[in-house]
Amino acid sequence: MKFEDFIELHRGYDLPKKQRKNGQVPVIASTGINGTHNVAKIKGPGVVTGRSGSIGKVQYIKDDFWPLNTTLYVSDFKGNNPKFVAYWLERFDLKRFSSGSAVPTLNRNELANVEICVPNREEQDKIVAILEPFEKKIELNQEINDNLAA
Repeated sequence: MKFEDFIELHRGYDLPKKQRKNGQVPVIASTGINGTHNVAKIKGPGVVTGRSGSIGKVQYIKDDFWPLNTTLYVSDFKGNNPKFVAYWLERFDLKRFSSGSAVPTLNRNELANVEICVPNREEQDKIVAILEPFEKKIELNQEINDNLAA
């Protein structure tokens, strides 16, 4: 299968800090949450990765969000499990497709014809069912560590 048959990626949207309004919607940059806004651009769940600067970090966002222009977000999961897509992209090594020496950049068009191997939706759901409890346990342990450190 080709990458373009798996998911569709699109560039995020401009939203300078001075134009943000107080709200609960996370604004997602290539490195993580970069503030909040009162309007969502994309309905969750979503998967976002860096497009410019920090490439390869993959973020799964449960709720509605605003992806910044330094990111690529999955605009069409094409029937695939969104959580599986996030797990898969984390292992895919997007950095190898970046270009530019001063500021690395990921061009979604470079990925379109890359041949990939992806299991069917039933297998994806099984993989997520196995991995998700471990991920939740890691998050809980991190919270405990943060509380102990505080």
